[in-house]
Amino acid sequence: MRLLVSSKLLLPPPALSGCIFAAIVRDTRGTVFDDHERLNYFPATPLFSVTHVRFGELYLVPAGGDIADAQASLPLPRTFVNPPCNQPTVSWSTGPVLAISLGIYPDAWSILAERCDFVAMFERAFEPNDDVLTNWERFCAALEVTWHEAQKNAAHPYPSTVRTIKDWARSLIARAALGGPGRGVRSIERRLRRWSGHTQQSLAFYAGFENLHRIAVLTKEAPLAEIAVAAGYSDQSHMGRVVRRATGFSPARLNHLIATEEAFWCYRLLGERF
Repeated sequence: MRLLVSSKLLLPPPALSGCIFAAIVRDTRGTVFDDHERLNYFPATPLFSVTHVRFGELYLVPAGGDIADAQASLPLPRTFVNPPCNQPTVSWSTGPVLAISLGIYPDAWSILAERCDFVAMFERAFEPNDDVLTNWERFCAALEVTWHEAQKNAAHPYPSTVRTIKDWARSLIARAALGGPGRGVRSIERRLRRWSGHTQQSLAFYAGFENLHRIAVLTKEAPLAEIAVAAGYSDQSHMGRVVRRATGFSPARLNHLIATEEAFWCYRLLGERF
């Protein structure tokens, strides 16, 4: 029996768009879910994430494991950081939970980690018993000051028009091309790896998957073969390999799960960006 569930997508102000991708809020207090409905499926991501669990407990489901494996482990810390992950992840809660997760671009993470205790800043902003939107505005206001200071001596300031992973990847590659001696492919790749941990190939993968998600959301009734072509893949099989790598499921299976299963709420929520 579902009584109340709330999932929110929080976008950063323009001044932070080159730093923060988005935040997601999951609030299931007052909701009765069964064990499988309390699973949380997330795709592979190029981002660092910081999660603060304000109420309840979260457990990590190990790759290839199940709820029993999660129950046998220790709960995740109240506030924890996940680096970019090239595989999908799954978490599980024992009961109602209120959790806020922030996605931050890895190059911005490296810069901010040198200047402030980012995790403590995030935790302090969301600890007061105010509504989440008030907490989010408080956090963004504090971070804008730090982010502005961090860019004062930057040779190539971060743009304030980043809206997608593709926008960020393009900006990052452009800065890598101009960010030091050497304009060759190897020099650019070295700077990309040093700043973000990614290669041009991995950046293209994540940008392409995000674009595919956008097209799938906007053309829900289109045949998969047409979606593959519209998303720039050579054929439906190519698209299928990408989707399996990012999510662990085939495109058809993933679309069904997103449409019917509570545990795939994150995919639906991220689809609101489009």
